[in-house]
Amino acid sequence: MSTPAFSPSPCEQPYFGRNQLLTLGLLTALAFAPFLIWPSLLRGLLATDFLPHAYCYLKSSGLIWTHVIADALIGAAYMAISITLAYIVHKARRDIPFHWVLLAFGLFIVACGGTHFLDVITVWIPVYVFSAAVKIFTAMASITTAIVLPLVVPRVLALVQQAKTTEQATVELRASEERKEALLREVHHRVKNNLAVICSLFYLQSTHTEDQGTVQIFQEMENRVHSMALVHESLYRSENLARVEFAEYARALANDILGSYRNPEAPVRLKVELEPVVMSVDQAIPCGLILNELISNSFKHGFPDGAGGEIKVTLRSTSAGACTLSVEDSGVGLPFDFDMNNTKSLGLKLVRSLTRQVRGAFELARIGSRTSAQLRFRVDSHAS
Repeated sequence: MSTPAFSPSPCEQPYFGRNQLLTLGLLTALAFAPFLIWPSLLRGLLATDFLPHAYCYLKSSGLIWTHVIADALIGAAYMAISITLAYIVHKARRDIPFHWVLLAFGLFIVACGGTHFLDVITVWIPVYVFSAAVKIFTAMASITTAIVLPLVVPRVLALVQQAKTTEQATVELRASEERKEALLREVHHRVKNNLAVICSLFYLQSTHTEDQGTVQIFQEMENRVHSMALVHESLYRSENLARVEFAEYARALANDILGSYRNPEAPVRLKVELEPVVMSVDQAIPCGLILNELISNSFKHGFPDGAGGEIKVTLRSTSAGACTLSVEDSGVGLPFDFDMNNTKSLGLKLVRSLTRQVRGAFELARIGSRTSAQLRFRVDSHAS
């Protein structure tokens, strides 16, 4: 397989491209060309046929060093400011509008710093012609900067206004999202409360019948509705209103089912080994219903004679998003001739239907004297 050619993104382009280097070279050549053509020009610029400024100060050391130190510090400060501006432009030139204005301003400051450094030199070396040339350059840079800056003021003010508008829109959007979040949280809370009312109705209805088969049906329906209510309860208390931490949910659901089937004379221990898995609401509800059916079946069919034992709930996940949810009990085990595809159990039919809904695979098997039920599925890719 051939290696694709690398082309840097716009943010990775070198600061000095070929065109910039050519421009810099041309400017440098133009700057030195007059001195190469007219060597006497350089001698004229560096002429020292004058008295140094030290004579003007009557060679007073206090006055001389006051001027020298002041001019040196001002020049150094100008140079430091120019370097800082150049660094800012280099690092954020694509994010700063009108960065060329900063470059022009930096050039003006460099020129100003140069005049102060020359004032230090001319105290002892009277290169006044060269000093005059530097001041001419400084004057040109100053005038150019003074002309350019007012021209960009309207555009700068427009950018400031645009930034204010964007900030206001961001604040309004954040407020809208907060209102939406509060609404969703209230919806989950109300759905949970309504499902809790349905659970109470099933319970109350079961207390008005003496037929144990009917009582068991009401209890199973109550557990199924409760498993859905727990999802909305988890979402209501969660920071993310669209995702469910299934491990915490599964632990709470298993403990609730254990409480509804608890028999002091035949204690059943519950063991959970749950790895963190985050999934969407559309996946959490069917998985919760499947878990409810599997744990309930273990209580009902695994320990029919009132014998105690253990129910183990396991949740395993991989980095690729594959998950295995299993329920294993130490009860009497499945009949050897058991055929899950031909069973008339409403619970297992519901499990098969929900397994198709989550696009998973379900397996129910006898392992020695234990019964193992496994659901293998893949977590929604957008639920991470």
